[in-house]
Amino acid sequence: MRLSRSNVVSAVLMVLLASAPAISAPGRQGGPKPSKPHAEKPPKPPKNVKTPIDEFMRMSPEERQKALNRLPPEQRRRLQERIEKFNQLPAGQQQTLRNMYDRLNQLPAERQQAVRKSLNQFSQQPPDRRQAMRQELKSMAPLGAEDREARIASPEFREKFNGKEQGIVRDMSDLVPPK
Repeated sequence: MRLSRSNVVSAVLMVLLASAPAISAPGRQGGPKPSKPHAEKPPKPPKNVKTPIDEFMRMSPEERQKALNRLPPEQRRRLQERIEKFNQLPAGQQQTLRNMYDRLNQLPAERQQAVRKSLNQFSQQPPDRRQAMRQELKSMAPLGAEDREARIASPEFREKFNGKEQGIVRDMSDLVPPK
């Protein structure tokens, strides 16, 4: 299968997530450790289904460059920087990001679109606000769906984040892997 421009962009969507390494893999730096396993696990994607990322990562360096060359210069430059950043991450963080991408692909199409929009909005926030949202997502990781919703509805959450930030955190919480 030949990658189109939109598939190349999708293939490196997870690289956008590399800008949020504070959401770490279980057992890695920082994050709270749950006292019991998360009850809700998303269905695993079928083994034989290849995502654009799988395809992109299996390409030779020459094929990757050809695919990237189809993008406008500025978009290509940003994507290449993000790919380099992703490649420099520890294997555990890379796997966490791949898992987040898999979770995104399991969502219904309209939720995927909302999450992608929120990811874009997240990247446009000032560094201190991105860090506050990352920390919130990290604290939500061990929570089940009902507890996450309760947290998002809490007065403390609403005081800590403005309306736009609340939406970003709500949407991005769909990507935080259950721990």
